[in-house]
This record gives sequence, structure tokens and C-alpha cells, in this order.
Amino acid sequence: MIGTVLTEPIHGEVARTAWADGMLARLPAAPFPETPPARITAAALADLLGYWSASDGPLYRLLATRLGRLADTAELPTGLRLPPERELATVLSVSRNTVAMAYQVLRDEGMADSRQGSGTRIVPHQCTPAGVHRANGFFTRILGTSPVEADLTLATVECAPQVAAALEDPSSVLSAAARRAITATPGYFPYGLPDLRAAIAGMLTTRHDLPTRPEEVIVTTGAQQALDLLIRCEVVAGQPVVTEDPTFPGVLDALHRSGARPVGVPVGDMTRLERALAAHRPPLVYLVPTHQNPVGVSLPLTARRGVLALAKAYPDTVFIDDMTVADLPLTDDPALPLLAALDSCTPNVVTVGSLSKTYWGGLRTGWIRAPQGIIARLASAKAAADLGSTAYQQAIVAALIAGRNDEILKWRADWLRPRCAAITAALRQYLPAWQWACPEGGLSIWARLPGNADAGAFTQAALRKCVAVVPGRLLSATGDADARRHVRLAFVLPPDQLTAAIKTLSAIDLPP
Repeated sequence: MIGTVLTEPIHGEVARTAWADGMLARLPAAPFPETPPARITAAALADLLGYWSASDGPLYRLLATRLGRLADTAELPTGLRLPPERELATVLSVSRNTVAMAYQVLRDEGMADSRQGSGTRIVPHQCTPAGVHRANGFFTRILGTSPVEADLTLATVECAPQVAAALEDPSSVLSAAARRAITATPGYFPYGLPDLRAAIAGMLTTRHDLPTRPEEVIVTTGAQQALDLLIRCEVVAGQPVVTEDPTFPGVLDALHRSGARPVGVPVGDMTRLERALAAHRPPLVYLVPTHQNPVGVSLPLTARRGVLALAKAYPDTVFIDDMTVADLPLTDDPALPLLAALDSCTPNVVTVGSLSKTYWGGLRTGWIRAPQGIIARLASAKAAADLGSTAYQQAIVAALIAGRNDEILKWRADWLRPRCAAITAALRQYLPAWQWACPEGGLSIWARLPGNADAGAFTQAALRKCVAVVPGRLLSATGDADARRHVRLAFVLPPDQLTAAIKTLSAIDLPP
């Protein structure tokens, strides 16, 4: 039986695919199947396009090339109807003629066909069910290769010098005997290297007042894998998962790929959170209580206690406290406790962390702190995925956490604060009509464009100026109208480059 492609403008306008029998399939050789599949919206297609216009060349040719690539990889499946020319032109902030010429190139190259009243569709090509795009478009930008002069989309930090030195010369942190001991093992540690599990447990116990035993820690390939493992182990396809709205796009991507149904609640709105729990009884709640990504605020202590009370009231729901940016304060206010630190015996509160934002993203070192039963379940899933993260590097990281963690975190704070100062000063000077608040911590600013300007169209116009920003809809679980007026600005570039980027953005005419 031939599968049917269904694209639904829900949950952030994410394209989803349903197949009749889950088997590989080829559509008939006719230009279009008898039952036309649904179209992809202009906004969803714009998310897939990524940095399509940041290269040199005519815009129509760049657009056609990117659309052809998406068809080749089956992210735009056979028979899918492309958006009308005028709609796509509006979203991409280009002329209708640019889109018309791009569609014509696709037709000339045998990638698309058009019929009166049916629009332009992708012509038949081999396609598998898993190949069709059905997730958040944020990671399309990571996968893209088009250069931009200023990328404000990814909060990727420079490698801390202490980390770089240890990676260049492991003997500076590991003795010869310790190095030999690692290479004498089989090298497979699905739970994580014992020394690193102990180092993370010690750090959580001493720095964050969260008593933790090594057996309560699993090491993951960054926080992204930690979230993916939790979702795969705790959520069945079709189930609702509550997140803040807006939130970290990586969790939205993992939810959409798993077939979960995101339910968004405004950041810090405890009443809405309680209502969502009562209405949906979700298996999972994802929160960033400290330096929320992207807003940069922290949940007050009374609200944290409220979340813990909800966790006790809903014992079948796992509450995730993502502390990935908790060690990136931008003020001198006292640190607030992690959720689990308020009551370390609440079994359905788990903590996710990472060194990607403090040490270096290239380490790909994250962790989950949870009861041993959950940890065992997660280790089984991780073993099936990758048999365990890199053992030798884990030994280096363990030595750094045990011996130089405070020094690295101080260096990162000194690295980060001038960047925050530069971008906030530039916003005040060059974009005074934008609305935003100074973040309490983290690596980004959540900024609202003036009036009713659409952030998606603005980001497309910014690409033509070789500046990349994230439209707010990619961080919204529900496609919230207010999120569509926002952009996320990561401030990890050098201060002078951040100032220049904001100045460039100020020269863009805001679309209505």
C-alpha cells in the first residue's frame, strides 16, 4: 500500500509524515498521485531553507538550488505542493518574480511540475518514510554551509584555554598510569566513565548543594542526547509533553522527531503550568528554571517550590530541570537552587546538564542526574545508540571538573559579560524601538520587533545582509503569535562583531 504524506501546520508549523504500512514506498510514475498530498506552508518551508540566501549569486538560483537539495534528500517528498509564489515571496522577503523564476528552474531541471489549479509540486523520486522532514527547522541552520558574516543563531562558545591545553597535552591533567589505565579497558561505558560520573556527582554535591552519588549519574553526548534519551524512554508517540513557550529549540526538535505533542505554557506562569498538568497528564515536563533559554530569566524560589509541589502531586510525570546555562550568570545575584536540591528525594525530578556552554561544545559532554532506576533505563537506550561516549576524553574532562572547574567558570564569566554589554549597548543605540530585557544569565537575548513586524520575514531580509538571527517561531511549542514577533540573538561573537551586526540589522526596513 502506498503511503500518504501529510503536512500539518501545527506545533510550530512542523511537517509530519504518516505512512499506511511503515514500509519503504515509491509513488506511481504519474506526475501527481490521484489523491494530492497536503501542501507545506510558506513559513515551514522557510525554516527548511536555512541560510539559502547568504551565498553569492542570483537569489532565484540560490532558492532553486536549495529547494532541489531538499527534494533530493526527501525532506520535500514526492507530490508535495509548494507554497504559492506570492506567499513564499512574502515570507522570504523577496519579489514574487524571484520565486517564480526559482520554480521555473525546478521545472526545467525536472524537479517539479505545475498544473493549472494544482500549483507547483515536487515530481516523483525515491522517498522513505523516515526521510521526510517532520521536525523543528532550527537545526537546518546548523547543517547549512552557506557563510554569513555574523551568525547570531547558535550559542556556541569559544573553547576555554584550560580545556584546550588539557586536550593538547593530556599529561598536564592525567598521569601516565591514569592514561594507561584508560586504554587498558575495552573502552565501552554506556553509563559513562566511572571517574567522570564521580566528578559530576561531586560537582553537583559541592557547587550546587545537590547530594548526588555516582550511581545517580549517566554521561551523555551533550545535553541534546540527554534530552533525546529521556524523551525516547519516557514518552510514547502521540503523548503530550509540556514545555515553556518559548523554549530551547533542541527539545522541540527531539519531541517532534519522536512523535510527541508539545504543549506550551508561558515562561514562569505557574497557573498555566498547573492547568496543563491537570488537563493533559503529560509523561514529561521540560523546564529551564535558571537563565531560561531564550528569555534569560530565572524562576523565583517560591515558584521553584511550586514546581516541586506539582512534581509531588503528579508522581507519574517526570520533571526535567535543564541546568545547561545555570553556571552562566550575568549578574552578581545569589545563585538559586536546582529543583532537585530543594528535595533530593523527589524521584520524578531529574537534572540535565552539559559542559558545552561553559567548557566547550566540542567536548560533547552532558549528563543526567536521576534515581538509579531511571539511569538504568537510560543506559540501555544509550548503549543501543552509541555504546557510550568517548572514554579517553571523559578521563580528561573528569580531571578538569575535579581540579579546575571553578577556574574555568570564572574565565567563562569574564569572557561572556563584555559580550553581553556590547550587544545590549548596541541594541540601545541602533535599535531603540525594539523591546527586550537584560538577561540574568545565559547566552541570548529575546527581542521583540516594533509594531506587528513578522520576525520570519525580518530574518530573511537579515540574511541578505549576511547576518543570521533565529525567528521566534522556531522556539515556540505552539507557534504562538507573540513568538512570531520575536527574534533570539545569541551574543557569543567578539564584542566589536556584535556591535557591527546590530548596526547592520538597524539598516533593514522592517516588513509589515
